[in-house]
Amino acid sequence: MRDLKILITAAGSPMAATNLKYLKKIEERNISLIGTDLNHDKIGVHWCDKFYTVPKGESDGFIPSLIEIIRKEKPDVLFPQSSAEVISLSKNKTVLENEGVKVLISSEDAVYKSENKAELYKALENTSVKIPNFRVVNSLNEFLDAVKILGYPGTPVCFKPPISKGTRGFRILRDDVSRKHILLNERPINRFISINEFKEIFEGDPDFPELLVMEFVEGEEHTTDPLTLKGKTLVCPVKTRENERAGLAMKFVQTSNRKLVESTEYIVEKMNLDWIVNLQFIGDYLIELNPRISTQMFTRDVNIPYLAIKLILGEITEDEVRSYSDKVKEKVTSLRYFDQIYFD
Repeated sequence: MRDLKILITAAGSPMAATNLKYLKKIEERNISLIGTDLNHDKIGVHWCDKFYTVPKGESDGFIPSLIEIIRKEKPDVLFPQSSAEVISLSKNKTVLENEGVKVLISSEDAVYKSENKAELYKALENTSVKIPNFRVVNSLNEFLDAVKILGYPGTPVCFKPPISKGTRGFRILRDDVSRKHILLNERPINRFISINEFKEIFEGDPDFPELLVMEFVEGEEHTTDPLTLKGKTLVCPVKTRENERAGLAMKFVQTSNRKLVESTEYIVEKMNLDWIVNLQFIGDYLIELNPRISTQMFTRDVNIPYLAIKLILGEITEDEVRSYSDKVKEKVTSLRYFDQIYFD
């Protein structure tokens, strides 16, 4: 098979090193990886064949910087890895593909509605997919009304900006947690806030942010990581999400859950998604949808990123991708761990 060049963004993100390593392990052909990130002090430098620094994904210089790299390196596929970049990439997909590269990204409308959790929840209201009760607020008074409607203070309520990355801006509103306990026993990355603390921050502030206020749901956490095309789910691995540290799960166990697969299939069709996406569930409730790759489970038989690359290049059919569903093994476990690399 012919050699490939893959331009892979956010090569310093938490899951990047594993994704890069397992693309380099492909045996049926040679794959050259061209990585990008905000600076050179990223792990991707050590796993990519070439590496470039680029501006932030939201900045005006991001797309021109990628075009310059594409013209120089002539990659076959552009593989996005960061939520900070997907909106810009989807808006400019045609511009980028006119330079001769295939871009693994959904449409602009699908990406925006996936990234904006308020729009996502509105799209899924009154459907077969379970979502938390929610309100979208734009003022302190609206916030106070919303948390009361959702059951506070009798039950905890959580909130976050509709568009945010990871756990940034996410807090659980509850007053039954001792501030002394939080100070002395919790890590500085603390998810709890009291109603009085919230009011102190925003009372008198004219620039109140739009917030998504939700009922706080608890239960087992799972993610689905489907490979999709034109709103169709072709293969859909399911895994647990366990032992969270600083917003990152540290353990994953591949499993089966027909109910979550059915919810995923419905959402993928409803949102008309393409390529690799990631859906996070607590119990049966959809919590968020990421229109990009997330942490993957790699086995000898199944490498979803490589299947996506072959699919977008027309080297494999949809039915051939579907056949990999039988090769997704249960009880395969992945442990994330911290490591170092040393260089001069």
